[in-house]
Amino acid sequence: MHSPLWSTAPRPALLLFLSAWLTTVTFGRSVHAQKVDTLHVEENVALNRMFEEEPNPRLQQRQRHLQKQTTFPQKDVKEYELWDASEFPKALEEWARKYPDMIHYTTAQEAYNLPAAGSDTDCPFYPKTGCPNYFFTIQDFLAHPVDSDSSANLPEVFWSGCLHGNERVGPTSVMEAAALLLEAAHCEAMPQRNNKGSSLISQLSQAKQCRQSLRNKGIDDVHRKWLARLVATRRIVVAPTANALGYFRNDRTENGIDPNRDFPYDLEDSSLCMQTIAGRTLNEIYQEHMFQLALTFHAGMEVVAYEWGAPSWLNHLAPDDEAQQQIGAGYSRYGGGWSKSKPYKYGTMNDLVYFVRGGMEDWAYAGSWTKDKVTPCTPKQFGGYPELKTTYNNSTLRVFNMLIETSNAKTPKKTELGTSLDVLERSTTGNGHVSRNIRLALLATEMVQPYAAIVAVNQLPLSDDVVPMVKREPTSCLDNKAVMVAKNARIVDVEWTIGGAMTVDKTELLYAKWDDVGDVVDCWTPPTDTDRFEKAQSFQGIVNGTGFFSVRGSHPSPEQSLTGLKPSLGPLFRATIPLDAMKQGDKIIVLASAMVDQSWKAQPKNVAPIIPPQSHIVNARTDPSYHHESNGKHIHGHIDWYSLPLTIIIGDFDDSVGTRDEDLVNTIELHPRYGDRTSTKGGTKPKAANTDQLWFPVSFWIFLAVGLLLLAGTVYCIRTCCTRQYYGKVNRKSSEELEEAGDDFVFEAKPYSDRVDAEYGDEYDDEDGIEIPQIS
Repeated sequence: MHSPLWSTAPRPALLLFLSAWLTTVTFGRSVHAQKVDTLHVEENVALNRMFEEEPNPRLQQRQRHLQKQTTFPQKDVKEYELWDASEFPKALEEWARKYPDMIHYTTAQEAYNLPAAGSDTDCPFYPKTGCPNYFFTIQDFLAHPVDSDSSANLPEVFWSGCLHGNERVGPTSVMEAAALLLEAAHCEAMPQRNNKGSSLISQLSQAKQCRQSLRNKGIDDVHRKWLARLVATRRIVVAPTANALGYFRNDRTENGIDPNRDFPYDLEDSSLCMQTIAGRTLNEIYQEHMFQLALTFHAGMEVVAYEWGAPSWLNHLAPDDEAQQQIGAGYSRYGGGWSKSKPYKYGTMNDLVYFVRGGMEDWAYAGSWTKDKVTPCTPKQFGGYPELKTTYNNSTLRVFNMLIETSNAKTPKKTELGTSLDVLERSTTGNGHVSRNIRLALLATEMVQPYAAIVAVNQLPLSDDVVPMVKREPTSCLDNKAVMVAKNARIVDVEWTIGGAMTVDKTELLYAKWDDVGDVVDCWTPPTDTDRFEKAQSFQGIVNGTGFFSVRGSHPSPEQSLTGLKPSLGPLFRATIPLDAMKQGDKIIVLASAMVDQSWKAQPKNVAPIIPPQSHIVNARTDPSYHHESNGKHIHGHIDWYSLPLTIIIGDFDDSVGTRDEDLVNTIELHPRYGDRTSTKGGTKPKAANTDQLWFPVSFWIFLAVGLLLLAGTVYCIRTCCTRQYYGKVNRKSSEELEEAGDDFVFEAKPYSDRVDAEYGDEYDDEDGIEIPQIS
């Protein structure tokens, strides 16, 4: 039977292979089929065939097998407890030490020169008088350095733990959510590509340990990558206890003043705003950023509420009501419920809660575009506050700042807080007030910006998409996200997913030769012109669907992936790229694009004021001409959102590089993070017949092969005729040494593999990787 592995190898190499085989036999070790320990969850296997409309029995069997193997029991379950005020600075200091390139923290006193509310007896853990107002920023500062262009364009999210100090669920929820994000992103970032030698080995060991630790906590591999993406592509600002004094004293107010009546919106007296340090802290934070989504946690009922919530807008809906309703419903669904608590009701504050003057929510939503409702503040407390601080530009305050009433009790019992059991699953049996609000914080971070990601080629799940702690180089994706296919392949099947959206109105796959479009696109800049791209043929004509957090859930389902596993949370789309016009060596750029949430432009009849949607988040995905700038931050509108480019290289081999079970392996991932050394660069690409790819000239290979054959024959005769007894001893000794060596984790990069055994839990594997055909 013809073997493609033999057909692509140079003859001298075959002679060398035969001589090495014979030499090995003489030393008592038979040659078996070499198996590579690739992992079941992300196998380096692909078949070059079109998507099939009819169910594939063998694929379904494989999916069941993989599902069984990738379901891991959660070993570490944490019972949530409400945080004490003294725990916040300790945690922030520890995180800053452990994750210096992902979190920066400070206080309103240090950052904005605000005084601290309280007396000498308050917050004894703080070396000065009063209670400090801590806040922190989670951002990939290595990929997006401060003051860089990429940092200026990051979508921004804000979490406020508490304005009322006796409403205790919010601060704990945002801190636990932050801990999950940091741990997952730090783990996913390892190993880094620029590490070599002992540093690489150390990082591989850490990667194995942290992935297993996350699995033990119920964070599977898809969710780990999801959390890491959020850190790598957003800026999350958190004020866990904006009312720091109230939280320390377990008091609703700050020195008798309600911070959630302290904002300059729909007020009748300018002296009745910015009286509290809590209000001023949030005002300063908002002036520094352009948030699109925010959550402010409270308690006293169980509701997700949005605008309007001011008396001037009674019996009216906001211009952005459609988007608010969809996102509010998403929060309710993902939060879920349990026996003692139903999923959150959702609706306007005027309908479900009560109206207030000076509320944070309406101020953050409409302070920049309902100027007649904003009053510059003239408070007397703390020596006053400059009026200019409450004079806003046209961009700062256009935020969906949703009110989360977390629980009926201001301070719920510990048994009602929930546990970390499957904390990212809405149906978890460990659900509670903290558990579900961790998920709400993460959902806000997800929804702030749409994205597309290519996740598989043929049946090969790709290792990476966006990885934290990687510098954004214009051409980095040509190495970091690239595959090679056989030169005689006629088509390539590609799968991709969409996130950060409720509805996928239209999605498609674009492709072209890099040489033809390199001037209009790079790895991190979406194309300015798509006229030179071709459109791939969508599977079954499916070009729209729904997101993971929508009422319908992910559609098309990611569980239908031809990889045999679930490669994403979001919907999975497929398309086929023809290769008839391509030749060996061609580099093809592939982009997935998506248009999402166009229904958010719709408005009900009783909107007030009667104007189009005004929020950043709606306009950023429905108006391509939209642009706002404030304090060095930018928001640009898009209709189409593009994935990180995938590069497909037409290889120098025919058919396949080996087999997996009964299938030919004809798609290989190049330059994986888990084997990035000179001897394995490219991971799975076989040597072609070209002499310029050989380590030494062809004549050298022939000379070496002949010499080894002669040596092997001589050794064989000597050992067979003269040293049979000693050979037996050596054989026994070798067996003993092999037994002693055991099956410790080895970090050597393996041919036809782009993973280390650590990725996705090698201890659960019971069959292994790609089999190279045995020589007969």
